[in-house]
Amino acid sequence: MPRNRVASRAHRMDLRQQTRCSLALIMLMGLATLSVLATTQTLSAHDSNAVHQYSLK
Repeated sequence: MPRNRVASRAHRMDLRQQTRCSLALIMLMGLATLSVLATTQTLSAHDSNAVHQYSLK
């Protein structure tokens, strides 16, 4: 019986770590997406004429 209790505790710790890692990954992906969107908006605001010239060619 004690072995099962230890195993279940270890399993719970693994699940907590997995949850933390998943949340951290989601937050990092969100930050990366926001930075890409901000960069795209900044570039399109500065180089709107160049973008139109390239799209016409």
